Amino acid sequence: MNMMCYQCEQTAKGTGCTAFGVCGKSPEVAALQDLLVYAVKDISRYAHRARLLGAADSKIDVFIVKSLFSTLTNVNFDQARFQQLIKDAYRIKQKAVALYTQAAKDSGAVPEQLEEPFNWWDESDDINALIGKGEAVTIQNRIDNLGPDVTGLQELITYGLKGASSYIDHAQILGNEAPDVYAAVIEMLNYLTTQPTDISDLLAKALDTGEINLKAMNCSTPPTPVPSDIPNRPKFASPP
Repeated sequence: MNMMCYQCEQTAKGTGCTAFGVCGKSPEVAALQDLLVYAVKDISRYAHRARLLGAADSKIDVFIVKSLFSTLTNVNFDQARFQQLIKDAYRIKQKAVALYTQAAKDSGAVPEQLEEPFNWWDESDDINALIGKGEAVTIQNRIDNLGPDVTGLQELITYGLKGASSYIDHAQILGNEAPDVYAAVIEMLNYLTTQPTDISDLLAKALDTGEINLKAMNCSTPPTPVPSDIPNRPKFASPP
């Protein structure tokens, strides 16, 4: 089984890991990660459109960010965990579809009937079926279809969003969230679902992704430490 991963500076020969990750990631895990990213992009289509109509759901936002974070190099290589995340992604997608449909109804608009190009989840799917589906949406497939330049820029945006997600996830754990940052990540994921090929536009969006990272880092800044006395702490002699 082959793979294609070049999201880190450790990648084999500086071009991409194609048999096994230098970091230890297996081709099977790489395929599951590719499928999860595909699923998150699909969810973003509905979440973004719902937001344009004034509707958002924090559970959808948090799931998208945590899922992206899980696919960063060295974060998670557990096949069973990715199987569960992909299963959860289908449930979150249904939530996003319902959110968008209701938002459209409330605003008097007709919801778009979005094309479903790929059935990435079925209740009957076991881990091997999901790995097989992951192989259908690999980076290498897009390189073959769109060329290395377009695919590389699409992935540059994706990797930027993964990095931002690590900051956003930590901020969420600290109780410090920024709705506009979630909105920006989801909007950019939705952009990627359009399979953009214009180099100038992709470069501009890559720079926009850099701005998302700056906002994410700002919202993940931990609270200022406050000195406090700890009862019964050890006492150390002053240095000579």
